[in-house]
Amino acid sequence: MLCLWIPVDPVTLESGTILYVRGSHRDGKLYQPNVFIAQTSLPGAEGEPLPDIEGHMEDYDIIHFDVEPGDVIVHHYRTIHGAGGNHSRYQVRRAASLRYCGDDIRFKTRPWAPRQLHHTTRLNDGDPLSGPDFPVVWSRDAQKAA
Repeated sequence: MLCLWIPVDPVTLESGTILYVRGSHRDGKLYQPNVFIAQTSLPGAEGEPLPDIEGHMEDYDIIHFDVEPGDVIVHHYRTIHGAGGNHSRYQVRRAASLRYCGDDIRFKTRPWAPRQLHHTTRLNDGDPLSGPDFPVVWSRDAQKAA
């Protein structure tokens, strides 16, 4: 699975660009997601707690990118990432975030995850992602037919 972050405003380190721990998607670990405003893992989340990266930034290979509207940053879904918030006085920070995955991905209920109130499809554990909440953007079958 890959994640796309698409800013609609210029974003710098001061205004809250995303920081990434380079190569963290390769460490083989599953980390517990945390709430956006604290270092607290979501209650009941699977995996191990995130290390205190903010308190030991010198111990990590952290990268970031200043971005402009229309830029797209793509990262692996297991890459440790986050933003420290918008510390600028007047610059807004708006962006869209999209997730793309292959047709081998299956649904899994995660009781600790925030509810997705906009989802209209009810799926059971093990179901392929389908329906209007999970549109197909490219298909091998369509490619073969073309």
